[in-house]
Parts: sequence; structure tokens; C-alpha cells
Amino acid sequence: MFSLMRLVASVAFLNALLTLHNIWPTPWVKVVPELSVELFAALLAMALLLEMKIRAGRMMVVALTVIFIVLAVGRYADVTAPALFGRPINLYWDVRHIPNVAAMLVESAAIWRVVATIVAGLVFVGVFVGIVVFALKTIVAGFQSTGMRRVSALGCVVFIGIYSVGMTRDDVHTEGWFAIPVAPVYARQAAFLLKAGRPTDASGETPTTTSDMAHVKGRDVFLIFFESYGATAFDAPRLANGLAQERAALDTMIEATGWNVASAMVESPTYGGASWLAHSSVLSGRWLANQGDYKLFLTHPSETLVDRFRALGHRTIALAPGIKRPWPEGSAYGFDAILDAKALDYGGPAFGWWAIPDQFSLARFLEREVGPNRDKPVFVFFPTIMSHMPFGPTPPYQPDWAQLTKPDPFAGTDLAEALTNLPDYGDLPAAYIRTIRHNYRLLRGFLESHAPKDALIIVVGDHQPSAIISGKEASWNAPIHIFSRDAEMLNSFMKSGFTSGFDPRGAMFGRMHLLHEAMLKAMDSKSARGLAQR
Repeated sequence: MFSLMRLVASVAFLNALLTLHNIWPTPWVKVVPELSVELFAALLAMALLLEMKIRAGRMMVVALTVIFIVLAVGRYADVTAPALFGRPINLYWDVRHIPNVAAMLVESAAIWRVVATIVAGLVFVGVFVGIVVFALKTIVAGFQSTGMRRVSALGCVVFIGIYSVGMTRDDVHTEGWFAIPVAPVYARQAAFLLKAGRPTDASGETPTTTSDMAHVKGRDVFLIFFESYGATAFDAPRLANGLAQERAALDTMIEATGWNVASAMVESPTYGGASWLAHSSVLSGRWLANQGDYKLFLTHPSETLVDRFRALGHRTIALAPGIKRPWPEGSAYGFDAILDAKALDYGGPAFGWWAIPDQFSLARFLEREVGPNRDKPVFVFFPTIMSHMPFGPTPPYQPDWAQLTKPDPFAGTDLAEALTNLPDYGDLPAAYIRTIRHNYRLLRGFLESHAPKDALIIVVGDHQPSAIISGKEASWNAPIHIFSRDAEMLNSFMKSGFTSGFDPRGAMFGRMHLLHEAMLKAMDSKSARGLAQR
């Protein structure tokens, strides 16, 4: 009886591994009353091998252990990724970024937490593998009994048959007793790997918009991407309330300083990460929604906004504090200058993995590129980094921008508190609110006192934050705000679907790559006649 109980417990444990459900929106999982058809298939195969007098040795246990661990990891990733990132796992895109993500999390956590996490992880893996091995050895030992083996095989056949009937007949729903199999998850990943790099129809489109760009000739243009600035900042009550005060201050400043603003929501090609897909979609005018299309574009780049502004007589600059390593993609765009982490020469305190505060980056850029003796206007592509996951520590705002490029950039601010205010992984929305609030404060200070008076400033949210922030089944939308003192140009944007003011809700523009066309048409001397129908 004890052996039978151990056998049943072992089967139940393995079944639980392949039927886990996520506790949304956390990395934790729970056991649910579902069955795994893959478990029954594996047990049936084991019973048949033993029935054919194939010896159950150490290699069989090792092979089964590997199979079940691979299936269990696949199940965990499949149910957890949507809760954390808002999208399914994609091995082609995601695995290569694991080392950098791990390093980023280590940089932003206290050392004792890092050590404790590593030790706990090693202990967990050891215990987990040990229990799997024990369960499989128990099953193999139980199947040495001819009666136990044949009864178990018959039971497996019955359950597999029940699952098959439910899958093949519309009037029978027994497939609902079973968890979604894990093997198809790996099959989809393999299929994607085989076709990775092939362009979609959308990625192959080359924009052909005609524009003389007369409205920005001689003017500075800033294309600023706010990292992880998604529609949830307006839609989620907790986030909207936490940002309301800073938005009100921004509105007051806009009214007092003569700026006009038009806003809308746009659909991003990415969610929770892979910001470069959003950046490239706007710069190129192509819908680059996967890594294959992105790489193909870089191999054969069509004309981008960088090319257009260079031809117009602008100095084109990538202000990219998040770039810490060689960036060959930059040569594909053809920027005149790339101010990466090294070129910015930041000597102040590091704020998490990304280190360089966005306010410093902007101050350094203004110091070097927007002086009184320059001979060209600038087109600036600036992807910010301080609101990147894990959302902290958030730097203090420095009212004295001139101090930022000095050896002690945050003198006179509460620097000590900012550096110790690490993100709480149990309440990431609070950290997210702090970072977006800081983005708004930075934008307000820039517009109020430091932006060139006749500049066109375009602020785009690159994508929604991870699902642990944005919520379950959130959209892929992100806000965009256009700032200018040229009312005629903003009127052109509003004819394309934007609304007046800083609140983008109620104005859904379309896919993000269409901003490319809208920008060029709004800059054209004929923009007052309205934009052509998209």
C-alpha cells in the first residue's frame, strides 16, 4: 500500500509541474485540478518499453528527468511570461537578453538580496531536480510489477483517448479537463527560428512621402522616446492619480510659456521591451514588429528621418546614454554623431544598471551641440533610460542645469535618499510612478527654460511597461505628445488624428510607423491644406 501511495504521489507531482497556472501578475504559480496529456504519453511510453523487456537503468531515469525538466520549464515560461511582460515568451528574442537583464537586476538590488537570491536559486534547483529524480525512480520501480505496469498503461490509454475525443469532436468538451500541452510551445519556437529573419509584407514597405520640410528648415527637432511610457500611465487609476500633480504642473507651464501641444495614442510594435523596434519604426516609416524585420532593415536600410534631416541641412545626432557597447546599428542610420555612454563622459553617481541620468544626458547635449556659435540646426534622436525596468533608483531633479555637467552634478539635491530608494519588487507600480513623474519634471524643466524657442519637440512612449505594471490584457498603445510654438504645424497633426492638449485619450492615431509620414506632411509647406487621407 505504501508503494502504491508513493507511486500516486509521484505521478501527481509530475502532473502538477506540467499544469501550473500563473498567479497574475507575479512570477509565482499555483497548482490547479487539470491533467497533463503529455504525462500520460510519457508514462505509457515507459510502460511499453518495460513491457518489451527493455532494462530500466540509470540512462532511462536521466533521459526522463531531462524531458520533464524541459517540459516543466516550458510550462512555467509559457504561463508566466504574459503576466510579467504582457506577451508570450519568444526564445529567439528573449534568451539573448537574459544575461543583460540579470546584470541589470543585480545592479539595482542590495548585495544581500543578490546573494540570498543566488543561494536560494541554487538550493531550489537542487531540491527540484532531486524530487523529479525521486518521483521518476519511484514510478520506474512501481512499473517493475507487471500488474501495476499494465493497469497504469491502460489508464494512460483511457485518458489519452478522452483528451483526443474532446479535441476532435465539437459536442464533447473533455479537453477542458487537461492543461494546454507544452510541446507545441517548443514547436512554435522552432518554427519561428526557422523563419527568423524573413521580412513580413509590412517591413518591406518603403515610405514615399513627398515633403519639402519647410516648416522645420533652420529649426531644431527633438525626437524623444520616453522608455516604458505606455497608455497605462493614463488608463490605470493608481498610476494616473500618482501622476496627476506633475501633469497639472506641466499643463500650467505650457500655458504660461507659449508652447502648444497635441497628443494621441499610437500602437507600438512591441510590449514590455525591445524598444529598438519602436524607435526604428518611427525613424524608418516601416512597421518593424519583430527582430527579423529589424535586422533585414539594418542590412538594407531605406531612407529614414535621419537622411531627410541631413539633406535639409541639420546636424543629426543620436543621444544614446543606454548604449554601453559598440553600436553598429548606428552606422546604418548614418547619424553625424552618436553620444553614447562613453562619449557623454558622465562622472557622477550611477543610478542603477543604466547609470547615466537622462537630465545629465540632455544637459551635456545642450552644452556641446546647441551653443551660440553653431552653424546648423540639430535633429536629435534621444531614447531615455531612467524609466527602464526595474524603474529605479530614480535620480533627483536638478533645478540648476548648469551644475549637471560639473564634477558634482547633483549638488544641492537630496542625492543620498535618491540612491537608497531602490525599487520594491513587491510593488513595482510605485517605482514606475516615480520614474514617469521624473520624466514629466524633466520635460517641464526642458520646455520651460532650456529648449530652443522655435524647436519642434516630439515625445513618444516606446511601449507599455511590463504587464506587472500595465495590467492584464492591456493594449499595446503608448502616448505621443507634439510640442511647438507653431500652431499651423500642430493643426496639421490634429488633422491626422491628434487632439489638442497633453491628454492623449480619445485620439487613437494608428500604428507607430505612421508617425513618420505624419511628421513629414506636417513639416511640409503645404501642411496647412491638411494631410492626405491615410
